[in-house]
Amino acid sequence: MRTNRCAGGRWLAVVTALAVLASTGACSGDRPAGGGPTDPYHADAVRYGLAPRPHPEVTYQPDVVLVGGGGAAVRSVTDDGLTWRIDPDAERADDLAPGKVMFLTSRAVGRVVDVRRDGGDLAVTIGPVELTEVIRDGTFRTAEPVPLDRPIAYSAGTPPWVAADLPPEPGGGTGGGASGADTGAPPGGPGAATGGGPPGEAAGGTGGGAPIGRTRLVPVRAPAPAPRPPAPPAKVGGQQAARAGALQVSTECCSDGVTARFEHDDGEIRMTGAVTLLLDKPKATFDLAISGGTVTRAEFSVTGGAGLRVAVKAATSVGNTRNLARSVVVPTQFSIPIGSILGVPFSATVDQLLEIKTAFSAKDGRLDAAGEYALSGAIGYGYHRPYWGPIEPSGFRVRNSLTNSITGISIGASGLLVTYDVKFSVGIGALGFTAGLYVALRASVGASLGSGAGLIVCRGAGLGVTMRYGLGYSIPKVVADVVNFFLKVFKTKPIRQKGELGDEVVVLKRAETVPPNVPLCVV
Repeated sequence: MRTNRCAGGRWLAVVTALAVLASTGACSGDRPAGGGPTDPYHADAVRYGLAPRPHPEVTYQPDVVLVGGGGAAVRSVTDDGLTWRIDPDAERADDLAPGKVMFLTSRAVGRVVDVRRDGGDLAVTIGPVELTEVIRDGTFRTAEPVPLDRPIAYSAGTPPWVAADLPPEPGGGTGGGASGADTGAPPGGPGAATGGGPPGEAAGGTGGGAPIGRTRLVPVRAPAPAPRPPAPPAKVGGQQAARAGALQVSTECCSDGVTARFEHDDGEIRMTGAVTLLLDKPKATFDLAISGGTVTRAEFSVTGGAGLRVAVKAATSVGNTRNLARSVVVPTQFSIPIGSILGVPFSATVDQLLEIKTAFSAKDGRLDAAGEYALSGAIGYGYHRPYWGPIEPSGFRVRNSLTNSITGISIGASGLLVTYDVKFSVGIGALGFTAGLYVALRASVGASLGSGAGLIVCRGAGLGVTMRYGLGYSIPKVVADVVNFFLKVFKTKPIRQKGELGDEVVVLKRAETVPPNVPLCVV
């Protein structure tokens, strides 16, 4: 099952509110008793999500509490999405207790770890759950593909997990050595021409690079759990920005693609760039069957893939005494409401992760690179228990060569590595805790430039693309570390970084050097 055959002809769809409301016979803005609004773009639903509703064809797990009122019952939520302050008089709010699963809205859903009265509010702290911990039996599918063209941007502000240092690599590196081996960068890289580093290093650093998808993050010492600010207001639209120290991040989604722009300037290292997963009017659909608390069938795909575009500039005034190696969880989730299917309020969501590294071997170095690549077709998978079948993008071609664009000035070898991870999910939950079906593309782009002092100046670039897919939730380790630090207050079981079932495939691995076939540049 390696092709679209698994999808059985069902294209992934994100259904518009009008289509869903027409199928349920509800009117936009109606408020059934205790249920909250039915229009996903109603002000209360935009802020906090749509409410679930009982349905004869859906069986919830026995410990699930469907709290009434929907978004209208929510007073606020903390920026990490963990503590929801709700109306204590909301229907079934009295049934909430540690160990239960609260299902208040499409975003306010999770395992209760603490519940207490706080003034006139009921403060409920939750942890992530898997979809089968909420739903025992039900079959959910979308009828037709609908554009992902009206996202709601949810910002987490600047929580402590936004940015974290990547650790030094084994082998005594400086912490900034960017490996090209896993991106498809040329073995021997430009560093080999000048003695700047061992073979396989895109920048001639002194340590080996970390494999794509297996980067280890330094545990973060989070601040005291309280106080935590409320989440910034949600807004309908595809743009959002955030700052974390010397790092500024902005993002866009979704009709033309998903873009992350970053700018870092701490007085010693300057780095700016933008990475875009190009999309052409993307659409989505899913088909999900759960029986007895087990997923028996899952099909999910996103159509409209068009390619990858990257442009990066980096400069240093300190050289190999210090390099940049940062992991950045983009603190904005874009959510496209699917609406209520058999009473369950599904959403399609987009999450992003960046890793940026520099590897300068001399001070006053500079390196610029830009390129664009085409990747066409759908991404997704089919799962018919116990068999998986990925739907991989194809049609790779070079539109603008990254290698030909590399420029810079340095007496030593220079390099950089940017890894961009875009994850599409459909399910329930907020921020990185969305439980359901997911597919993600992770692209790693490396560029390197040999020393300007050499007789031959080599340029090298590598591109590696992997796709992972499956069921459940997965969050960056840095987020899990911070969340678990907070949850220690309640003496609860730590959450897992992953609660998922799935797989990963290599889509593309490509390397180039200029000039080609020169022994000094290629081993």
